[in-house]
Amino acid sequence: MAFSAFSQPITNYLIKHYNMKANAATDLANIFSGTSSFSPVVGAFVADAFCGRFRTLLFGSIAGFLGMVAITLTATIRQLKPPSCGILARQAGTCAGPSGLQRAVLYVAMGLLVVGMGGTSPTSLPFGGDQFDERRHKEGLRRYYGGYYVFTMMATFLALTVIAYVQDKVSWGLGFAIPTALMLATFVVFLVGTPWYVYVPPEGSIFASVARVAVASCRKWRLRLPHPNDAGRQEALLYRDPPPADGRVAAFKLPLTLQLSFLNKAAIVTEADEKRPDGFPARPWNLCSVQQVEEVKCIVKIVPIWISGLLWFIGMVEISNYTFLQVLTMDLHMGKSFSIPPVSIFAIFYLSVALFLPIYDLLIAPVAQRLTKTEGGLTLLQRQGAGLAISVLPFVIAAMVERRRRDSALGHGGTSPLSVFLVAPQLVVMGLSAAFSMVGQMEFYNTQFPHQMRTLGNAAFYCAQGAGNYLATLVVNVVNTRTRRRGGGGWVSDDINAGRLDYFYYSMAVFGAVNFVYFLVCSYFYRYKDQQTDHSPAIVLDY
Repeated sequence: MAFSAFSQPITNYLIKHYNMKANAATDLANIFSGTSSFSPVVGAFVADAFCGRFRTLLFGSIAGFLGMVAITLTATIRQLKPPSCGILARQAGTCAGPSGLQRAVLYVAMGLLVVGMGGTSPTSLPFGGDQFDERRHKEGLRRYYGGYYVFTMMATFLALTVIAYVQDKVSWGLGFAIPTALMLATFVVFLVGTPWYVYVPPEGSIFASVARVAVASCRKWRLRLPHPNDAGRQEALLYRDPPPADGRVAAFKLPLTLQLSFLNKAAIVTEADEKRPDGFPARPWNLCSVQQVEEVKCIVKIVPIWISGLLWFIGMVEISNYTFLQVLTMDLHMGKSFSIPPVSIFAIFYLSVALFLPIYDLLIAPVAQRLTKTEGGLTLLQRQGAGLAISVLPFVIAAMVERRRRDSALGHGGTSPLSVFLVAPQLVVMGLSAAFSMVGQMEFYNTQFPHQMRTLGNAAFYCAQGAGNYLATLVVNVVNTRTRRRGGGGWVSDDINAGRLDYFYYSMAVFGAVNFVYFLVCSYFYRYKDQQTDHSPAIVLDY
């Protein structure tokens, strides 16, 4: 909630409270959004390689809290904000901008929030998953993922309604202070459970392991694999990690598979491969274990599915951005005297996700489970596929709404008298798509990445979000280039009444349909990590 309370209205805050020019405020907001989306990758690396999930989550929580405190101070202390400026002066461009000190405090606060996002986003969900034994509590783990997202959506919903109203109608300071206080309270609750948590120690950088497997397999590319059609007999002749020195049984061992079998060559033991007294290779860039090879395979096989999720996020960004532009030209009144902040309309999206998830888990999933004989009703890939299929519909709905809004706006001097709630259906349907796709992606990454790499898996989700934000701009530029009329703009014009946003929405519906077909092809050949056996076929055809 705290991050959403600042990130959602950041452009509005910078323009109205910090007296920044619109372009400068937008650029700073984009930089903040982009770095926030990619910082979880750094946090995941630190957690998996050095600090572990708990310490990284703890550090990120502290940094995020300090960032929110600093943001609250910029909204309340007179010396940390520029003098107030009226609407006419702002339009004339005569407002006094922020001083060097005021900018410095703002940038430090935003930097702390980015560090906080980098520490908490990739670790909070996996750390909670560590508290479950995924072999004995699969159903509990599945419900945990769904519940986590319900609470996340509800927190964002409150940030876009209650907190946004306080910021817009009461004061920015109070609007930031409330989520900051709630953040402190939840942090205290988090610390109370410290003695009872399950802690998974870091196991080194996965990036080094990936590089070693790639180098070792390339060095041995001329060698022939033993028993190329029998994974069990082949594994018996390849190098495997020695048992732990303390006698413990290593958990989550992955059996050898014949998919991507070229990488199996990294585990072939030759006369030149020497071993240390503890049983590990003397030259780890020449010889890798079956476990290392299979962990790399897990990551490689996930990449095509991840690309499909990235393409889904592009559509998500497009419909969010241009629904907001539609809203700005519509009637914001709810009743005769009460008007909502424009950003609050997106609360409909988050509310639809939060309401549908428990309905799915409690009502739909049990029925689907009896029909499909699959735990949870749908597999993780089927759940993502359902979200991708549904994602075509909101663009079709948005195109029809846009045609009506545009005709109305052109007939009333550029501003439509139609109610802003006319865009609610497209947000509701997009919420249904997200309930399947976003939750499916998060659970997929957290279960299909190797166990000790769950943090990286969660970071992959946020990385797709960040890349989707950047690529969405590229998509708009390409569309405008291809549709620009002589002497005019393209479909996505700065003035949406002059453009043809409805045509753009239809093109994005086609984009979503193509992505769905691509996903079906990728998922057709994907094999789940927990379904691998010692005799895995080279190509798996069951989805």
